[in-house]
Amino acid sequence: MGLIARMRRKFEIQRWRFRYWWLDTPEGSAAQAVVFCFAVLVVVIQLVRVAVSALLPPPAGEPVKAVYWWVVQLIILVVSAVISYALRPKTEKPKPNAGEAPTTEDGQSIKHHFGTVIVTDEFLLAWKVTGTTPVKTKGGKK
Repeated sequence: MGLIARMRRKFEIQRWRFRYWWLDTPEGSAAQAVVFCFAVLVVVIQLVRVAVSALLPPPAGEPVKAVYWWVVQLIILVVSAVISYALRPKTEKPKPNAGEAPTTEDGQSIKHHFGTVIVTDEFLLAWKVTGTTPVKTKGGKK
């Protein structure tokens, strides 16, 4: 195994360990909460900065900065998300299995094949309609 393959394997193992830690452990859930809180804090700080820079006049001799461009983009994002949610196709509930029963011939005998043969004609000897009644358990015991 070459150097590149060993490095790739070590990277994949570390990536898997991080993914397992992040998604499947209580410490990973706590880390997700910390990252989420940090992201919310950053958004709040940015909103405060935009509000402050919008309320204060610019210093004399300095050009006016565009502080609202990302607010406009955020509004466009929210509006497009609402439109796409409203226009999404409605999913239909699945219908119960109502398959058509194939026809069978009465009196047809079972064919017996001995040895290795190729069977080219297929037939149905019987057909049974199975119900859709749910399985009932008594008190959760087996």
